[in-house]
Parts: sequence; C-alpha cells; structure tokens
Amino acid sequence: MTSRGAGRRVVIGVGNEYRRDDGFGPLVVSGLIGRQAADRRLAEVELRFSDGEPTRLLDLWTGAAVAVVVDAVLDDAGHAGRHHELVLDALDALGAGGPAGSHAVGLGSTVALGRALDRLPGRLVVLAVSGTDFGFGQGLTAPVAAAVPPVTERVCVLVG
Repeated sequence: MTSRGAGRRVVIGVGNEYRRDDGFGPLVVSGLIGRQAADRRLAEVELRFSDGEPTRLLDLWTGAAVAVVVDAVLDDAGHAGRHHELVLDALDALGAGGPAGSHAVGLGSTVALGRALDRLPGRLVVLAVSGTDFGFGQGLTAPVAAAVPPVTERVCVLVG
C-alpha cells in the first residue's frame, strides 16, 4: 500500500454481503484482492470495504489521487444488472434527491460533505450496478452477478 499522497489509488466496495444484491461492491473488491498479486494494474492499489456511512467513505478516499467506489443501486424499473459509471461532476446532481443506492444517506450528499470539508479525492468514479433484491440473505441475483466480471475489469482499467 502507498501512503496518502498524490499517487494514492483506492477502490471501495460499498454494501452488505448479507443483503443480496447489496453485496455487489464487496464481492467485486474481494475478487480484486484475489487477483491483486497477479495483476500489475492493481499494484499498490488500496482495496477497502465500506457500509456506505459518509464519514467512513470520506476517511477512505481523502488524499487519494483516484478513488473508485463500487456499489449497487435499487432499480425498480426492470434494469437489473445494468452498470453505470459516474464521475464527480455527475454525482453533484445526486445530492438534491433521495439516496442513490440502498443506503440511508445518498452518495451525492456524501460528495457534497466531502467538498465542504475539502476531503474529496482528485478523481472520483462510481461504478454502480442496478439491483432489485436487497432483502436479507446471501448471493446476488443472476443479472447482478453477471455484471461482476465487466465491472471488475473496468476497475482495473481505471486504477491502472
């Protein structure tokens, strides 16, 4: 791991592995941990887990040159498994509405707090997948599970 500084890169898997599709972020990061030694793009990348609580996210990404947040978002429109990529500017629009994701405080609000406290990374990218089942239990729904490989590869490109 590198120290906090200009070249620091961090990937944060947000979610709860015991809430079905909400386990997407942690599953992607677990997979990255498993391949970190063999994939040069992941060398010295910090791989972390978070429940999405704003101050913990701020602590994880503060001082990073690049932070990639991987999360699942509730999608009642029937787009399960669709993945989305949002950059810092696009996240600003999320602050005004309800939570973006399955967490009590939306990511947009966390970004706004980070901006106010001067605790944003140099570049923030969110990779989210649309999920439908956030009930108790383990295991992703099939469409969300199918999104794990392409999102994992996209993380490697973003941090590499």
